[in-house]
Amino acid sequence: MILSTAGLFIYKTNGVYLKKVYRNYVEATPKIYRAIASTEPYLKPHIKKYEVHGIDVSKHQGKINWDLVKHPDSGKKIDFVFIRATYGTYEDKLFDTNWVNAANKNFALGAYHYYWANTNSTLQANKFIETVELKKGDLPPVLDIEKLPKFQSKSNWLKGIKNWLNLIEMHYGLKPIIYTSDGFYKHHLKTDPFFTNYPRLWIANYNNIQQPDSNWHFWQYSDQVKIEGINENVDLNVFKNDSILFNELLKK
Repeated sequence: MILSTAGLFIYKTNGVYLKKVYRNYVEATPKIYRAIASTEPYLKPHIKKYEVHGIDVSKHQGKINWDLVKHPDSGKKIDFVFIRATYGTYEDKLFDTNWVNAANKNFALGAYHYYWANTNSTLQANKFIETVELKKGDLPPVLDIEKLPKFQSKSNWLKGIKNWLNLIEMHYGLKPIIYTSDGFYKHHLKTDPFFTNYPRLWIANYNNIQQPDSNWHFWQYSDQVKIEGINENVDLNVFKNDSILFNELLKK
């Protein structure tokens, strides 16, 4: 669906590209944007029906006052927080602070790694292992895949992703979660049997009308929400099933 005003256009699609277009559009025409896209998607019936809710953060959210953090819908609570631990071969500079302070609020915690498509996958896995220590009650590790390689073949890129996932599973004894956009998963991962059989997906899809097409476990449905205690916009997520099945995911 294409929306336009004064020569400006939005193409509504899935994943990170939508995020970029929305941000540009908000800066150009904030009043019109508010009229056509709800800034409170968590109040919509198809979102409110989910029992388990959460957010994800990284250094891009800046210093967070975790004592103030709560779900923007007064009828819901934040059950889980995904925190970026590493990207490529670097540690997120606010990971330790976010991890400790969020743990003090008794959220279920998950650590994620932003995958660099052109960097050795073993080095990336080792950095994550060096950075993240999981304990009882934590969520499985997450691999964030958003970009295709520029300097290697797609087949080698896929080998690297599988290598990272296998190394992390061997170390933690937990099968990782894959994060990506609905469209990216369908075009670049789903056709490989390895990923077709992968049981845990966290899908980014900012379509506020219906849920993603993929067989998802977690759905990141918005990246444009203000939350008390956090200066920058925050991503909101839901878990597909109930709290009993959510607890079965946690490290024992």
